[in-house]
Amino acid sequence: MLVHAVLCSVLSASPVAVALPLQGAEPSLQPAADTPTALARLLGAYRFHAIAERVALVAKDASSEIASDVLLRVDAGNIAAERPARLRLDMGRLAIYAEGDRLIAVHTQNNEQYFEAKLDGGLSPESLAKVLPSLPLPQIGFALDRRATEELAIERSMMVVGAGETTWTSAWPLAGTAGETRVELVTTDISRLKSYTFTNGELTVRGTIDAIVTDDAKRPDLWGISTEKRTKVAKLTDLRALPSEVHVGDRMPVLGMHRHDLSGWSLVDALRSLQEQPPKANAMTAAAVICVIPSDNAPTQNILAAQKSLSWLSREFDNQRMAGITTCPRLITISVGVLELDQIMPAFVRQTREKLGTITDGATLFYWTSVGKAALNRIAPGTTGAVVLVIDSEQRLLGVIPLDNTLTDEETIAREVRAIVSERLVPGNQKELEGSGSSETNDSRSR
Repeated sequence: MLVHAVLCSVLSASPVAVALPLQGAEPSLQPAADTPTALARLLGAYRFHAIAERVALVAKDASSEIASDVLLRVDAGNIAAERPARLRLDMGRLAIYAEGDRLIAVHTQNNEQYFEAKLDGGLSPESLAKVLPSLPLPQIGFALDRRATEELAIERSMMVVGAGETTWTSAWPLAGTAGETRVELVTTDISRLKSYTFTNGELTVRGTIDAIVTDDAKRPDLWGISTEKRTKVAKLTDLRALPSEVHVGDRMPVLGMHRHDLSGWSLVDALRSLQEQPPKANAMTAAAVICVIPSDNAPTQNILAAQKSLSWLSREFDNQRMAGITTCPRLITISVGVLELDQIMPAFVRQTREKLGTITDGATLFYWTSVGKAALNRIAPGTTGAVVLVIDSEQRLLGVIPLDNTLTDEETIAREVRAIVSERLVPGNQKELEGSGSSETNDSRSR
């Protein structure tokens, strides 16, 4: 298959002096004297401070297409300020962190293992390319390759200036590809990438920056990944989700729930009641349950993001049904503190609620369950802090979204839940649930 590796950083290759015109347009070339200034702004946008971006990647050739989302965080560092260069990548269920000459990777549904590699010469596009599968993320090169200005030779490329954006077009010889690769970079008026495309024969790889995640860029010192109580594996490909006992499509064990005053509350009854609500009964009803294991290491920011995101998604579904979209489901969103049976006591619940703070007063209703961590790990192995379980009205598990060991945002969580509901709840899209009991893991999405 032609969809193959593309460079982790396209800037580690030297461009050739070939300017390719944009198809279907009459470009207005900028004077060559303006190009170095524009280039300096582009590189500076990725070097002067830490950045965080969500990138939607699509690679396709004549016979296939692969799509994937990446949350990219990179900080070029500042020697004078004693701030080291750092890189964090969250790709599906794989989380990667690099600093200095060390790279760490974990699977977000495996709290027992990690992968570690030495980066020869420190963090750079070249050292990353020796360790990681190739990724088309030019932002890494912009931030970490100090020779990029000279190597780009972009003054010999074409620069087209439009309303609010600039398009660069050139041809570069990229490792892992035959011949030259046509490269198109589209930047915004703040000199950040808006999109980019690599074309080599029948292979095209396009990256679109969906959002600039500003909050995650403020604290690069929090991007790291702990390896405590984990065993090192020999290869990156050895990182896999731990096997689960309850699979997608299986009936969930009963989650006996309690309010803060320890009076009982039933998710089953809530889902049935929601099905019968006017204006029209709707069999497509699901619950997004944010399960939180109380601890000092709970992923608070991810939990708050999930609460806000899923509350917003529930309202989005309501609005779509009101607009006449009959295939839109009803969605309950709740948060649940996971305790052991002997912890369901007023004093302990009150103390734990105070420890969790804003989590128990977030955008979703908060309840308690006594199923315990062991039972939760039957469904979502490796969970130490929090996980989202998507459940239908028949108490079948539709999907699992880990919130541990990952840096995520509201839109990413909403997108995953929306996809799970669309693929596994809406009539005609439920094939993935058939025979899923033989699955080894509860990876909610294959990305």
